[in-house]
Amino acid sequence: MKRTQHSPAKRAIIIGMDGASMELVNNMIEWGHTPNMAKLRNAGVYRPMIGVFPTLTPPGWTALSTGSWPGNHKVMDFNIRAVGEELDKTVWGINTGLCQSEYLWNLVERVGGKPILVKWEMSWPPTVKTGIQVEGTGPGVSNHHQIAGYHLFVSGKWAPRPIGGQRDPESLDPSALQKIKHIDSVDIKPIEISQWEGTLPESRQQLQEVKLTIQPLARGRENMNRGKIGVPKPFYGLIYATANNGYDRIKICRSRSVDDVVADLGVGDWSDWWLDTFNIDSSDVEGYVRMKLVTLTSNADAFELFVPQIWPRSEYTVPAEIATAIDQNVGSFLQNPARDALGQVDDDTYFELLEYHHQRLADVATYLASENDWDVLMVETHAPDYASHFFLSQADEISGAAPETIQRCREGLRRTYESVDNMIGQIAELADDETVVLICADHGGTPNQFRAVDIEKVLEETGFIVRQQNNKIDWTKTRALNVGLVHIFINLEGREPNGIVAAEDYEATQLEIIAALHAYRDEETGRHPFSLAVTKADAEMLNLHGELVGDVVYALRPEFDGAHGKQLPSVSFGIGGQHSTFILSGAGVRNGVALERQVRVVDVAPTLCYLLGLPMPKNVEGGVVYEALMDPDWHLTQLADME
Repeated sequence: MKRTQHSPAKRAIIIGMDGASMELVNNMIEWGHTPNMAKLRNAGVYRPMIGVFPTLTPPGWTALSTGSWPGNHKVMDFNIRAVGEELDKTVWGINTGLCQSEYLWNLVERVGGKPILVKWEMSWPPTVKTGIQVEGTGPGVSNHHQIAGYHLFVSGKWAPRPIGGQRDPESLDPSALQKIKHIDSVDIKPIEISQWEGTLPESRQQLQEVKLTIQPLARGRENMNRGKIGVPKPFYGLIYATANNGYDRIKICRSRSVDDVVADLGVGDWSDWWLDTFNIDSSDVEGYVRMKLVTLTSNADAFELFVPQIWPRSEYTVPAEIATAIDQNVGSFLQNPARDALGQVDDDTYFELLEYHHQRLADVATYLASENDWDVLMVETHAPDYASHFFLSQADEISGAAPETIQRCREGLRRTYESVDNMIGQIAELADDETVVLICADHGGTPNQFRAVDIEKVLEETGFIVRQQNNKIDWTKTRALNVGLVHIFINLEGREPNGIVAAEDYEATQLEIIAALHAYRDEETGRHPFSLAVTKADAEMLNLHGELVGDVVYALRPEFDGAHGKQLPSVSFGIGGQHSTFILSGAGVRNGVALERQVRVVDVAPTLCYLLGLPMPKNVEGGVVYEALMDPDWHLTQLADME
């Protein structure tokens, strides 16, 4: 790679943790749960990092990966205003084609280096040309590759396992689908022996049968699914009793033939992964399947069997042959550790999958780094954000949750961060004395206190949104509409297809909206929930500018928001906060220093480039974190030595 000679670092390892606030990471370190992060923090530098606004995945990771703010890179949100369309039409933000700035990995390629990306967030469709990429779409169900999402087959006495309290909407947390059926109800009935072939298992109770049908494309995000039509694939379970105390095992077969068995499970057992074929859009695709018998009572009046995400054997890497190499040398990949099943399946099952997921990410990264030349290795986990949306919400006493709920949530946080830390420990072993290691995040997460404010309801209550009797927006009377997380657009005449606000009334309408937000009082608490409401012009101080920015931009106080999103990136609240994690260690970095000066998410890429002796990415806006460096003037030192 063409770099400045004798740069402090020759390679970089970047490990991203979506939704991991520096506040919570510091707590996890102090509580003794994350020794590998502690080691890196103590051997390097760290500081709570100022992220983007809104505090959200698409703008956050894109800013970190490019060194430019959302107003420049244009990836503003999960749901971005569709310019020229009606205001309730949006563009899906998980798409590298929207980005107007140069990614760090493309810069590395531009100067002759080789990047390796393993599930790096917001990097799909791939822009790598000479490097290696493994997946890289979005959180949970937001992916283009899975054959099917999870299946939770239940029968009889079954109940979900929710945390309780409010739930963040899909606009904020698209890692799970909310308006779907979350379980697969099945019937257990005595078998008809004539329908079965092969030697049936011996059973002290009458053999029971259950049909388990896998539906390809199930529980996937419709706008990201790999196809349109999936052919259902049935499996058949034989429930039997090995002793006199009732049913205790199940044989799972591809057909009603015992010779076609794929798994034989007791309660709590996982099957091995097996390769199976599924039909999507009239084409066969191979994917890996695994099952766990979660519950089976002695009289079979409660049954629960879990199937995690079915991931394909190929077509999720660049170059394509990397998937084959992973398949042959590492094993089955898993993009989503059943985050969308949290609250349905038991916590232990989720964490067993999370361990597998993180181990697989570490193994894939280790394998690719050992078999290929590389200059920058980038690996990301979304698990801290999954924990933020589910466990962190009521992990703090300020949530008002019952003590047993708080205990469950604290345990969920601990298990999440311990799992992440194990992955970090393995990947960090790839670093030598000439490697710089960065642990980072796109945004943070906070616990809940009060019910989150619904901006659409606020605009309806204050008369800016008017609906018809059928609940559709009445564009003849609606003067403004919320778009994405923090933007309010005026229904402006001449700009919007159904605009009604005259140009001469534009500024007065902006000020009217701002006044309404500042004056708004939450009914339950009597408090004012909005911490900020500014005009589009003033939003430049939040690094938001351009036609995708609302005519009014607003922020909520953390106690009136969910895990993240509408809070300012400088918030600390309870055991969490919105400051992104920044831990930098290794070649060229100071040892054991808590940085005093500000670090921003756009400073990550230029700081790494400076340490590696690389040019800056195109459109970069961030700067070098000189306070972190052993020799902030290393290039001048090199010149002096040469002289």
